[in-house]
Amino acid sequence: ALARDTSAARYRELWGFTYGDPHYVLEAEAGRGVQFFLWGVPAAWRLPLRAYHAGFYAKNGVPVGYFETLSFFERVEVGFNVYYTFREGESAWLYGRLLRLLNQVLGVTRFSMDPYQLGHHNEEAIKAGAFWFYRKLGLRPMRPELARLADAEAEKIRTRPGYRTPPRILERLAEGAMIYEAPGTSAGDWDRFEVRKLGMAVARRVAARWAGDLARARQAVAQEIAAVLGVRSERWNRAEQQAFSHLALALTLIPGLARWSHAEKRAVAAIIRAKAAPEESRYLRLLQAHDRLRAAWLKVGRKR
Repeated sequence: ALARDTSAARYRELWGFTYGDPHYVLEAEAGRGVQFFLWGVPAAWRLPLRAYHAGFYAKNGVPVGYFETLSFFERVEVGFNVYYTFREGESAWLYGRLLRLLNQVLGVTRFSMDPYQLGHHNEEAIKAGAFWFYRKLGLRPMRPELARLADAEAEKIRTRPGYRTPPRILERLAEGAMIYEAPGTSAGDWDRFEVRKLGMAVARRVAARWAGDLARARQAVAQEIAAVLGVRSERWNRAEQQAFSHLALALTLIPGLARWSHAEKRAVAAIIRAKAAPEESRYLRLLQAHDRLRAAWLKVGRKR
């Protein structure tokens, strides 16, 4: 309720504030009088593939900003906002503490920033120089041409006293996402991945096999994947069946799924049921432990 009221007063709305789950709220003490509050959404309002969390942070009891996250395997897209009144203070420290919290709670190790957060169709972010805020914290552009442009701009800043990147170049830099890969992790795994490519691949398959009839496709795919995994999904609860309906469509994109080992298939079934659990962090942990599923969906999500 506090998050909704605070945002409404600033003409802002967040999915996780409108549909937040009051049965799961994590409070974390970050130091310096800062508290983070993190929660998810009920199963009925969850996304098909990614796990969703939202929250806000307070300084000495006063809300100073909010965030939301979209997680898939070890990668998380982070939306981060500090209210105007509290900017130019501890913003970088707050962002760092937030990433630490997400790593501890969700197990994520790759943190990406959506182009909108950097200034794509977002004048506020351009004026704030959001790209350089995140670049200084270690995030890098995921598109090679934007990485080269950023390096050229950084050299101008270093060699020309008083130089500021023009808005038109900030807008260009904001055309692609940025990512921070934690020390000890491989670089570049997620550079060409887009979750929408999975959705588009599913749409093409539904169009080709079932003439675009999604209801018929869901029914056929549910039977097909249940047989492959060796599960009786009709015995699952309603939330688990909904999760199965969503994930089964994406599982049909994996060639050779029927030849996976019994243990690998059993792990996939556990992942599906965890998507409907009271909280989605277990779903993420199980995803992160399934290397073969990660490789298969990464491959589909990288295709041009």
